[in-house]
Amino acid sequence: DSVHEGSGADFNSIVSLGLVRNTFELAADMSKSLGVDAGRQEKWRHILKNLSGFATQEKDGVTVFRYTEKGTAWWGGNTLGIQHIYPAGAIGLDSDPKLLEVSRNTIRVMSRWFDGNGMNSFYAAAVRAGYDPEIILQKLREMIEKVGDTNGFTRGNVHGVENCSIVPNAINEMLCMGHQNVLRVFPVWPKDKNARFMSIRVWGAFLVSGELKGGKVLYVKIHSEKGRDCTLVNPWQQQEVDVYLAGKKVETLKGDRFVMKTKAGQTVVLGPAGGRCPISE
Repeated sequence: DSVHEGSGADFNSIVSLGLVRNTFELAADMSKSLGVDAGRQEKWRHILKNLSGFATQEKDGVTVFRYTEKGTAWWGGNTLGIQHIYPAGAIGLDSDPKLLEVSRNTIRVMSRWFDGNGMNSFYAAAVRAGYDPEIILQKLREMIEKVGDTNGFTRGNVHGVENCSIVPNAINEMLCMGHQNVLRVFPVWPKDKNARFMSIRVWGAFLVSGELKGGKVLYVKIHSEKGRDCTLVNPWQQQEVDVYLAGKKVETLKGDRFVMKTKAGQTVVLGPAGGRCPISE
């Protein structure tokens, strides 16, 4: 299972482990949503429970990921060393803090911010690991100034797909993240930078809008396409949250995170408790 082209007979490639986990988690989710293959769920859960963990090693004085359990330890180019984080999605902000620390160490040591093959995954992986948002934005700007082209692609890259959505993908994840079916707004965004986004699509078939101003989230607007439960990390931390439907308060929620029942086609607005509906729907 070569982690790279020509890297040899590697064992337990870090990318393969991430993609296998992604495959069976997705299969289980689709099975439940579609009401099919319920008899396979136990086997899938067994596979997920018994998958090997991600190997680590020491490099530049910190613990980083090893590219494989046996075989290739490191690679001087490309970004396979973080692709279990993104796009495989095996690590996110709810992961074990030690695993997130190793993720951030690996990103810092790799420093592949200008890698022609892997920029499309490197920036998003940094966001998923909770890397310093100021550095992410700085490197995005430097990358655009260095290799950006007028059509939004990058100069001198003949591969094509490696150019896809480097900047919008990273920015969207910084503003609104639905990874592992947990919705977060402005999760990896500098709190002193005002920002607003509209209708970013996240896991669970939700379209989300929100605004950050003066270091505070003003509102969150959620449109549910399929009526699934929505788990939201409280944008106002310990403060209670009012939920509005058609401009009228229908519920007050509290806690670090909460689960909202939704209906297909329904739009709700959330704001800090005790005020008025912050926007019109």
